[in-house]
Amino acid sequence: MDEQIIRITRALNHPIRIQILYYLNDNQKSSVNNLVKQFDVSQPAISRHLRILEEAKLVKSERVKQERYYSLEDTHVIKILDVLRQHVKEEF
Repeated sequence: MDEQIIRITRALNHPIRIQILYYLNDNQKSSVNNLVKQFDVSQPAISRHLRILEEAKLVKSERVKQERYYSLEDTHVIKILDVLRQHVKEEF
């Protein structure tokens, strides 16, 4: 259990990964190519971020023909991020 918490907190330790999670929450799923366009980040970088999120079991992927699509595996993470955002707003 503690190892999973560590994986999740490490996965959340980058602003692009947090943005990807919110994007997937808002859009249900997305291809890698779409995420590259959305965040103006290289394809290898997006793939690396997605791999980290997938290893933390925050996102899941499915292959459709030649394209891989990602979606949230755990919507609880959005609730956690929302609580953190609210906390920061209240503090400052």
